[in-house]
Amino acid sequence: MAELRYSLRGDVDQSVAVKVRNDLHVIVSASDAHLLIDCTQLTYIDSLGIAILLEANRDLEVQGRHMLIANVPLPQRSLFQGLGISDLLRCDRRIMGNVIYLRSYR
Repeated sequence: MAELRYSLRGDVDQSVAVKVRNDLHVIVSASDAHLLIDCTQLTYIDSLGIAILLEANRDLEVQGRHMLIANVPLPQRSLFQGLGISDLLRCDRRIMGNVIYLRSYR
């Protein structure tokens, strides 16, 4: 199956949340590919931004697809854990150390 790449850049907060949500909705709806979220240039993400990623992940999984979040800077990676997302997601450490494989527990 093919893979699409979407880059998160700069601050992902309320000011860009609608754009990110719409972009991800279009990607999920218009394709049957897996999704790679590249966070190389991400400087900040708030809980709304993370919730949007979780929504896209849920929509992908319903269709039997997966999301990878790659190159997450350490401060943002800590936020994922601090928000308790580790209870909702599983990190597959077999994939390269800076890649988080999102898969919802059901």
